[in-house]
Order: sequence, then structure tokens, then C-alpha cells
Amino acid sequence: MPDERRRAERRIKARRTSDRRATTGARLDVILDVTRRLMSITDLDALLRDMAEATTRLLDADRATIFIVDRDRNEIWSRVALGTGSGEIRQPVGVGIAGSVAASGETINIPDAYADPRFNPEPDKKSGYHTQSLLTFPMTGQNGRVIGVFQVVNKKGSDHFSSDDEDTLASLGASAAVAVENAQLVAEQRRLWETLIETLAVTIDARDQQTAGHSQRVTRYAEVIGRGMGLAGIELEKLRAAGLLHDYGKIAVRDQYLQKPGKLDDNEFAYMKAHAEKTGEFLAHIEFPHDMREVPVIAAQHHERMDGKGYPRGLPAERILLGARIVAAADVFDALTAPRYYKPAYTLEKTLELMDAMAGDHLDPAVVAAVHTSRKDLEWTLESMKHTWPKPQDERVTAETGLSERDQAATKAGGA
Repeated sequence: MPDERRRAERRIKARRTSDRRATTGARLDVILDVTRRLMSITDLDALLRDMAEATTRLLDADRATIFIVDRDRNEIWSRVALGTGSGEIRQPVGVGIAGSVAASGETINIPDAYADPRFNPEPDKKSGYHTQSLLTFPMTGQNGRVIGVFQVVNKKGSDHFSSDDEDTLASLGASAAVAVENAQLVAEQRRLWETLIETLAVTIDARDQQTAGHSQRVTRYAEVIGRGMGLAGIELEKLRAAGLLHDYGKIAVRDQYLQKPGKLDDNEFAYMKAHAEKTGEFLAHIEFPHDMREVPVIAAQHHERMDGKGYPRGLPAERILLGARIVAAADVFDALTAPRYYKPAYTLEKTLELMDAMAGDHLDPAVVAAVHTSRKDLEWTLESMKHTWPKPQDERVTAETGLSERDQAATKAGGA
């Protein structure tokens, strides 16, 4: 009988070991699948949300929050707190349970959050939620510093998180840290590129008070029109970049022509028109991200016309990129609605009337239609951008509603 009992115990032990291995193997398969997915995400917010959802599933928890360490402000922050409905959360490093893990780099696994003096019950009071078990785990970067914190809340079917849960989170945390650092690097490179473009745009606008803020306004108007045409994501990003850079070729235009308050003669106007081609030439020297390679083309085409009489290349309508058609309309919109030395700010009604007259030959009718459907948003944007308008410096500017000679030339050629 004792032998039989021992054999039964051995069978039970072997079965438990086998079950544990099977469970561990299945969990590792899930972790590998999650890891592959995380490595393909470069947007930090999307990555953190995916991490929080994966952590919740893997540990069979109620919810999870992923915090990132902000070294400059000595804080941890999160915009992803599943189930809380919260916006961005920020708290000092060293404060609270997550802050303590960020400071010490040590795991905190507690079955009763309210029994721990570091726990802050205020969020529970506001939401009506009851936090019980908490597993808070450090995410360590390649340099050995804590770059983030996993916080998993309320283990389902148990009153605490197990050592196996800690091992699972450790396995996930190693690959998650690499993914987070990659996403942060991509974000930093993108921001560096964006600030470069913004700086280039400012240098152009700064050359002439007459067009101060023009590039920023064209960018905002192009974005509104683009949204009205259903553009989103990378297409809007390309539009914003092209709007900021559409006049970059003017850096090669001499001040005597760029700042001339009166009408340009034919030779001067021909010289001014060269700026569109220069825009394309100059921007070709910038190594744009792969998904933004159309930006120089969009910027260089913004003076092309639907009837093929635009410049610099006199392209037929079918060869003009949609982004360039939108920037062209935004350019004309700002040329008409903003004051210049030689003209007043035209009313929105007069501006739309003039743009309607330009639809077909000059501007894309579909884009002009989007200007009308986006009228309220454009009107709001126009009001919000008035502080960027140039200051009146010409007493001859009046409230007339007709086009000046220079505006007639500008609109015939494709904007300012």
C-alpha cells in the first residue's frame, strides 16, 4: 500500500510538472508573439497601449498602466491607464508605489494595496474602483537605468500575483524596454526633423515683414483643407511639411524684389517665379524620411495650375500632386485674407468669391469645394492666426474690396 501511494504521488508530481511546463511553454509562445508585435510599433503612445493590453492578458489581470520615466522633470508619466478613463498621469519619481519602483528599480508585489502606506487611494475614491493586489515592475534600459514601470492591478481568480507572474513580466519587460527605447529614438529623430523644417520656414518669413507668419498660416490652412478632403496620418504630415517649406526658394530672391511694395514689372515677376524651382532644388539636398519623400515635390509644385499654365514646369493637372493643389489653395487663401503693404485683408466672403472664380483654370475645383465645406474651421483658424499678420506700414492700404494690380498678378500666377 505505501508503494502504491508513493507511485500515485509520483504520477501526480509528474503531471503537475508536465502541466507547469506546458503552461510555461504556452506563456513563452505568447510572450514571443507579443514581442514580435511590439518591435514593429514605432509610435510611443500606440506601443504603450499595446504593452498595457498584452500585460493585462498575459497576467490575467483587471487592468494595467505603463509609466515612462521623464529624466528632465524627474517624473514618471503615462497616457495609457487601461480602464481608468484618465488623461495623462504624472507623478514625481520616488512618490507612490510606481514612483518608488522607478527610483529603486525593485519589484513591488503586494496583495493588499490599502495596507501599504505608499499607495495613494485618491484615484479609487474619484472613480469608485477598488484596487486590491498590485504588481509593479521596473522596465530597465540598455544602460541599466529604469526607463519605465509596469503596474498591473487586481489578479483575477486570486488575491495576489504569483512568482510566475513576476517571471512572465520580467520576460516581457526585457523586450518591451528595447521597443520603448526604439520608439523614443524614432520620436526624437522625428522631432529633430520637424524643428529643422520649422526653423527653415521661420528664416524665410523673417526676411520680410510683409509675409511674416505666411508659412505658418499656409500650413494651418492646408491642414484644415486636407482634413476636409479626408486626409489623415502621414498624408497630413506631408501636407504640413510642404506648407512650411513651400516658399523656401525665396531665400535666393534678392530683397529689392522680395520687399518691393508696388507692382512687379514683367522681368521682376519672371525673376520672382524662379523661387518655386529653387524650392525643389534646395529641398532635394535634405534627406527626408522615406514616407515623406514627396514633400519637396509638393512644395515645388504649389504654383502649378490646372490649365497647365503654371510654373515652374507648366505641368498638366494630372501630374500635379493633390498635396500641391491643397497648398496652392491655402497659399491663395492667405494671400487674400492677410494684409500686405500693398493691400488690405479681404473679407472671407470676397476671398471665397475670388477663389471660386479661380476654380478650374487655376485651382482644383475639388479643393475649392473643400474650402467651402471647411469654411467654419478655416474661419476659426483665420481668427486664431491674426496675431501672426504683418503690422500695417503703408498708409495707402485701405478697406477696398477689389484686387490690387499686384494681387491680380499674384492670383493669376498661383498665389503669394
